[in-house]
Amino acid sequence: MIDLASPFLKALLKHAKSPIIIFKLKPVLVVVEHNDAYQALIERIGGKLKFYDINIIPNLLSDAEKVLLIKTVQKVSELKARRMLVIHPIYSNSPNVKWELEFSPVLQNDGPVEYIICSLREIPQDENNLGHILFELSESEARFRGFFEQAPLGMCVLKGPELITEYANDNILKLWAKTRKEVIGIPQEEARPELGQQRALLDRVKDIFKNGQPLTINELKITTPVADGYFIAFYEPLKNDKNEVTRVLVIIKDITEQVNFKKELLKAKDILKIAMDASEMGSWNIDLESKQVLLSERSQQIYELESNRLGIEEAKSLVSDEDIKHLTSGIRRALHHRNAFNIEYQINLNGISAKSKWLRTAGKAYYNEEGKAIYIAGAVLDITEHKQDEIRKNDFIGMVSHELKTPLTSLSAYIQLLQHKFKETDNDFTIQILDKINVQLKRMSLMIDGFLNVSLFESGKILLNRTNFNLVDLIKTVADENRIVLTSHFIQVIGTKEVVVNADMDKIGNVLNNLIGNAAKYSKKHSLIAIKCEIQNGYAVVSVEDEGIGIKENDIPKLFERFYRVESPDTKTIAGFGVGLYICAEVIERHQGKIWAESKFGKGSTFYFSLPISK
Repeated sequence: MIDLASPFLKALLKHAKSPIIIFKLKPVLVVVEHNDAYQALIERIGGKLKFYDINIIPNLLSDAEKVLLIKTVQKVSELKARRMLVIHPIYSNSPNVKWELEFSPVLQNDGPVEYIICSLREIPQDENNLGHILFELSESEARFRGFFEQAPLGMCVLKGPELITEYANDNILKLWAKTRKEVIGIPQEEARPELGQQRALLDRVKDIFKNGQPLTINELKITTPVADGYFIAFYEPLKNDKNEVTRVLVIIKDITEQVNFKKELLKAKDILKIAMDASEMGSWNIDLESKQVLLSERSQQIYELESNRLGIEEAKSLVSDEDIKHLTSGIRRALHHRNAFNIEYQINLNGISAKSKWLRTAGKAYYNEEGKAIYIAGAVLDITEHKQDEIRKNDFIGMVSHELKTPLTSLSAYIQLLQHKFKETDNDFTIQILDKINVQLKRMSLMIDGFLNVSLFESGKILLNRTNFNLVDLIKTVADENRIVLTSHFIQVIGTKEVVVNADMDKIGNVLNNLIGNAAKYSKKHSLIAIKCEIQNGYAVVSVEDEGIGIKENDIPKLFERFYRVESPDTKTIAGFGVGLYICAEVIERHQGKIWAESKFGKGSTFYFSLPISK
């Protein structure tokens, strides 16, 4: 066996001037060693010699010489004798040379030949030799025909002003729905009668023989028995040594998919424009490199600007001081997470009459190949009128709720006075009626509190009175109060003995009351309501589980929206305005907690909220 690591062998290879290769016969012809001269040869002819594969030589040969090379190597192995072979590497970067290969078997006792040493010598050819010239011409034509036939485009060569088809590849024949016999050597108009409807195009192609100018036709509509689509056609003049156009090379590429996509894109663009015009929305674009904002005509009207271009700093100066931080942080957060944003904010306009507007903008950033944000595009809508209506509505709700509290408080006081007085009598019927009136007054009071809280939340006037308290004790107290009112349900508390949180105890109590009330409202009598408190990752997690009607999956994300109510036959008879869960969500969010729900329709629901544990 050859010692490939032998310093003597490496020295012999290094000092040899001719390219030398040592390769193993089995299991495959793999080069196991070579010298610098061979590497220089391969690099010169265009090979990288990355894997030192002996196939680099066969791949440079014609098919006939490739077979001859393999047979020669087999003879050397079988006869254990030296063999010579002269080959012509027609596909190398040195086509004007011949290679003389000498194969020598490495003999090891009487064993089979495992290794062969191959030396290579380049023999320059006489370029003026007639045989060499003819050979080069035949090989060039063969290469041209190979390229022509294998090209992924439709190609043909038309000869003379009669446009006689001289060559045509399979792709263009398929497009024409013709065989070579039907078109080769025949004028186009005769071979393809359908061209009679394209007289103007034929005349332009024939003019190439006069003016010698190439012709390109974009989005050429072609209809044949087998194809119906759009193509781009290139007509390239081919000239002789007298600079006369003798032929035209035609290249046709199918662009039907691109044209249809462009049409759909234009259609979608038109639909989007109609929708934006109907909704009175404007569009905008921020170039993050130049820090310039480009506004559409409608956006320019919304901002009441004379120009549709302005700098980022100028655009920021229009935003009210109360909202600038909210707007910029929202956009930065969207950029960081690579998602869209939808933000409401107020702008101050200093025109002829200073005024303010409420706007809603939605947008998304777009990135280059390196992942860097290059621009942000979006839409803007003037919601001033809607916002003012909302503010007036909230003010009205707050005012009415506040005014209703006074007579309601007086009624509660009178009822309590009557309850106290009738306790000293045996009038059970009156006592029961007063108890029921008191329960309804409490419900009405909670409802009015809900509307009042909505108004306060919307105006930003709600304040949290935070204290440290044991959340489990609060849960037990609220559960006991609800057991008196909700005698139709079993309320069970599960949890640890002590979980201290820093929060507004009254508002967290309202959240618990709301969730327990909802659990009772949407479940059957004598069913279980389980309240659990656990500690998870530094948060107190409270859950209220019922055995009620459940919630459909598509309704769950909307539960905590203001005034949202699930519409179904099961909920039509259940009273409510859809503000309870909205208030719960606002309270928990302002405590830096989370609120969510899980449900299986028809089997019950579980509402959760979390609060940070006090440190």
